[in-house]
Amino acid sequence: MRRMGITKEMLEMAEDCGVALEQAMEGLKATRDSFETQQAFARRLDSDANKLYEQAKTAMAASDEEKARVLLTERQGVQEKLKRTLVTCAEARKRLEQQEENVAALEGRAMEVESLLRRGVGAKALENSSNQFSLSDEDPVLKKFRDLGID
Repeated sequence: MRRMGITKEMLEMAEDCGVALEQAMEGLKATRDSFETQQAFARRLDSDANKLYEQAKTAMAASDEEKARVLLTERQGVQEKLKRTLVTCAEARKRLEQQEENVAALEGRAMEVESLLRRGVGAKALENSSNQFSLSDEDPVLKKFRDLGID
């Protein structure tokens, strides 16, 4: 790796960044799944509350006030649960947005590390090619004269 211009520190930095990005992506998926589950639960509660209301209306139309009262009381409990669930959904949405920002930041960092590695490899390749094809700083004829003791 050193021949390619990649130091141990650069390699460790790249590995650390990769691990952090992988963990962040897993966290993002878990956060998104949690948010979607909360949304589905809220939709189901809303549907249940609407069904209970329709059943209460039907009971009132059939002059069964006691059943209507029980259904409306049950609906009220479902609506309270729905309110709590919506608050939880809002919190989950904030966590999801924060996790998305974290992943974006780590992706940016990963691109910086990749760029650093590429620059290191490019610089080493340029150095190697320069060393192989470098011209002598002094004229070979003058060097021969100097070696012979003729100035």
